[in-house]
Amino acid sequence: MKRATPFTILLAIALIGCQTVEKKGPESTSNVEKVVITYVDSCWNTGDFSALDSIVGKGFVRNLNGLEVANGPMELEAYIQNYIRAFPNLRITVNKFIEKDDKVILEWSFSGTNTGEFAEFIATGKKAIVNGVTLITFDSEGKMIQENTYYNELYLLQQLGFTLNPPNLK
Repeated sequence: MKRATPFTILLAIALIGCQTVEKKGPESTSNVEKVVITYVDSCWNTGDFSALDSIVGKGFVRNLNGLEVANGPMELEAYIQNYIRAFPNLRITVNKFIEKDDKVILEWSFSGTNTGEFAEFIATGKKAIVNGVTLITFDSEGKMIQENTYYNELYLLQQLGFTLNPPNLK
């Protein structure tokens, strides 16, 4: 009988330790997560900017690879529109979502076919897939006030057929 007690305790610990964490349901989604879902799905994936003013806070700044590319909702919409024109079928998929205090880290994938002008480059008709990371900071009202996005732009351009030539040192 004494041998059964340690076994029972060990079994109980193993069962407790092996329990899986249930995935959040829609009712337990945080407000910040709802903002991110709206931002990615509505703005980026479908080009619906009707909610942009309600999810972007005063003084919003978007940085890409350390460079400031948009201030406020109007510039952000214009910035996203450039990508949508260049990649009409673009799709952003959030692979990982980490929320801590007033910050969210997203690990994401971008895919799309370049059928429109991208920056100063003509359309190539080529498909591109890029992974990246974004850090979004929220204000006390749960609105986005800063977005720092990082991805390999050279890799994107190489998939579109562009090359990097070494400098002429002569």
